[in-house]
Amino acid sequence: MEQAPRDQRPGIRRLARLLRAHCEAIEADLAVRGIDLRDLWRPGSVLTWRRLAALIRHLPPESATMTALRNSAPAEVLARQAEQVDPATLAWSRAEMLAASQLDAINQLIHMYASAHSKQPVARPKPTPRPGVVAGARRRRTPPEQRALIDPRMRAKPPE
Repeated sequence: MEQAPRDQRPGIRRLARLLRAHCEAIEADLAVRGIDLRDLWRPGSVLTWRRLAALIRHLPPESATMTALRNSAPAEVLARQAEQVDPATLAWSRAEMLAASQLDAINQLIHMYASAHSKQPVARPKPTPRPGVVAGARRRRTPPEQRALIDPRMRAKPPE
């Protein structure tokens, strides 16, 4: 049976490095779920390295471990995420994304009110920073082939 190269195998070493780097966050997340991380080293315990890996892999985005991983991510990783921004795959939960969207909407309303009641130009508000989104990045336009698929009634010009 052929084995995968050593650096491509998921395993205890990679998990041990993760534990070394973020032990407190992992321990806190497991304690909330009623699991003692010390059970990993107790004989006869139900906590195995495989189970620990599965528990960590499926932690919610707002967990202490995921927050620690997000905070330690290098700029290149964040830049790569910015190229394919999809809120469903980012490190924030949907609730956090919705809260950021609400904050942006409130800031836009305040800007409109201030602009309407001021004789001088008012600076536009900056959007709330989100993980994986580079500040000032331009949004992608819909490609022509996708625009052609849009319902023709929506593309039709309004009657003149």
